[in-house]
Amino acid sequence: MSETVLMNPFPEALVDVRVVGKKISWYPETVSTNTLALESGVDGAVFVAEYQTAGRGRHGRRWHSAPGLGLYFSVALWGPLRGVTFGAALAARDALSSGCAVAIRWPNDLCCGQRKIGGILVEQREGLLALGIGINVNQHMDDFPSCLRHRAGSLRMATGVVWDRRETFCQLLMHLDAVVQRLRTGEFDAIHAEWTDACNMIGKRVRRGATTGKVTAVDMEGALLLQTATGMKRVGCGDVTISDIE
Repeated sequence: MSETVLMNPFPEALVDVRVVGKKISWYPETVSTNTLALESGVDGAVFVAEYQTAGRGRHGRRWHSAPGLGLYFSVALWGPLRGVTFGAALAARDALSSGCAVAIRWPNDLCCGQRKIGGILVEQREGLLALGIGINVNQHMDDFPSCLRHRAGSLRMATGVVWDRRETFCQLLMHLDAVVQRLRTGEFDAIHAEWTDACNMIGKRVRRGATTGKVTAVDMEGALLLQTATGMKRVGCGDVTISDIE
């Protein structure tokens, strides 16, 4: 049996961008695209891989990357760039919205219905940050590990159609480029407000561990401010359970 040779399906650069996507590097396999971005030193450089042997998610979790079915990439950006996580979530939602109803689940998950189809991870090192994005594009249920099948989804599962990964990738980069420009020209407050509205957490009762309360606000760092029985509590970015909606 001959060995399958993966060919680069993505462009080497995008023309209609100012920062994100001026240089695009593709890898059939790598440890983590975030690692490549942190080592690059090139503002706006994009690293995309068909497969990551150690793709990272929030809280040290592993991001499952089925070869040839999703989009797994990172953008190197000179920072600090306050609000880049908020902006990236909005950019990804907007890039995908023409073909699928995508929602942002606090703090930075992308969902179709109750299933997670994407995530964002920002890491920093010596003034450079890596904006990592994973999108499940054309996976079927059987393409996910059994431990994820109850909550993982893909754009194909949500819409019933096969998505063009190249076109989807280009749309994501163009929307990310636009939001990076907005942040660099001082639009943090506007983007934070848009992201807060998109997360739709205000007024919800949530629980994390022994802390339960009603969300009254989302602060400028993305943490929830809860009114609890013992006063105001601040809950940083992480998983919470929604109890009900008032």
